[in-house]
Amino acid sequence: MKCITEEILDTNLNKPNCIHHPIIHFMLKLFFLSILILSGFSAISQVKATTENGKEVILFDNGTWKLNNDSTNPAVVETDTIKTNPVKFTKTDKSSFLVKSNVSHVGVYINPAKWSFSVHSENETFPEYRFTMRSGNGYAMLITEKIQVEMESTLQRALINAQKAGPDAKIDHAEYRIVNNQKILCAQISCTIKGIRYIYLAYYFSSEYGTSQLLTYTTQKLFKESGNEMEDFLNGFTNVEK
Repeated sequence: MKCITEEILDTNLNKPNCIHHPIIHFMLKLFFLSILILSGFSAISQVKATTENGKEVILFDNGTWKLNNDSTNPAVVETDTIKTNPVKFTKTDKSSFLVKSNVSHVGVYINPAKWSFSVHSENETFPEYRFTMRSGNGYAMLITEKIQVEMESTLQRALINAQKAGPDAKIDHAEYRIVNNQKILCAQISCTIKGIRYIYLAYYFSSEYGTSQLLTYTTQKLFKESGNEMEDFLNGFTNVEK
């Protein structure tokens, strides 16, 4: 018997209108593996990862990590925590159309001239919305769950899942941001799939109403020219009163 993740993946990837592209498959795999964790599967308490400068680190459940220096010299170990960016982030004036979640108290203001969106199909549950850059340079998803998860653990889980899709996945950057007056965890992860380098930039938010993930993704080459537009899209994320 297939597990629920395999069944959902088969349902999505065998649909006639589904885009059979490595990046779509990667993000679907990323998402559904994280859903399993959120639904009660136990996460790994520690995992090794590689930072952008080539250093090996050990990630912990509380969102912290330490450098995995020479294991024979445990005294040479540093501990880092995720820092908060002092800049306040807000949506752009052109991000005027609100795509509102029906699951949680969140929404995304998008620039309709730059982005289009669609809801999930009738036989799907996740993601709640898909977004496509009209230029064709990038994609996004809004994933919402009625389960509250500490934001400190989302970075570790995202990296663990990314490494299942591409073993060389690494954290390029992670920080907390104040986005439209809400504390958000921002993370950028890069990963190689079938010889192509992909960039995954996401906002994570959790409250008593649930957990939301706003994900953008594209190739490393396209990210260089569309990264600012993708970040503008992310900054449309907002808390919405029901």
